[in-house]
Amino acid sequence: MPKNSLLVLGLMSGTSADGIEAALVRISGAPPKLSSKLLGHASLPISKPIRAAILRIAEGTPLPAAEISQLNFRLGELFANAAITTCKKLSVPIKSLELIASHGQTVFHQGEPVSFLGASTASTMQIGEPSIIAARTGITTIGDFRPADMAVGGQGAPLVPFADYLLYRHEKLGRVSLNLGGIANVTVMPAHAKPEQVFAFDTGPANIVIDALVSHFTKGRQRFDAGARFASHGECLVPLLEKLLADPYLRLKPPK
Repeated sequence: MPKNSLLVLGLMSGTSADGIEAALVRISGAPPKLSSKLLGHASLPISKPIRAAILRIAEGTPLPAAEISQLNFRLGELFANAAITTCKKLSVPIKSLELIASHGQTVFHQGEPVSFLGASTASTMQIGEPSIIAARTGITTIGDFRPADMAVGGQGAPLVPFADYLLYRHEKLGRVSLNLGGIANVTVMPAHAKPEQVFAFDTGPANIVIDALVSHFTKGRQRFDAGARFASHGECLVPLLEKLLADPYLRLKPPK
């Protein structure tokens, strides 16, 4: 392995809670001049009962703290298994990893402060206990990326701007990176941008709504619109579109 490089496994479960994505990456250099190479990846589905439990919490269903705690540890086991399975698939000894980075599963996010128990408070929660991942794999594991951002004044979302900057910035071209995850977000990178000139913001819901609609209209037989089969045969409902475009959020000045 090249000098000053790290072999890192990243784990991610999006807002849609439809699976765990694992990416094995070699990272070298030092910020802001990092270089990365994707060595392999894997996608592992989340079972229907566990996904249903995640969505119950994310949708605000009143639940005992015990269920949230249990699910936090259960997901930790799933993320650990995803790391081990991915390394086996790619024929990479897990002990060769320097680091595992796990975003966890978002179940609540309040980026803008609201009044709570007498104080203005913003918060976020991701579950999928990193200590379990570290214990099962024997590899140093980091997490809590959104809370760390919010602790220093950020909104905790989107998380991708720095990675977009490292991967896609250009000396002569301005670039925009649009991410259609469970929630959609955009990163704007002016030509020859310095890190502080990059800005990003959420643009609205994406796959989390599409997945819910597909599940509803197929009575649970399908969980997402594979190949955009449903979308490609749809028609634009102009009154609904106009109502959505009138949402005050769209008139806020970015970043937002």
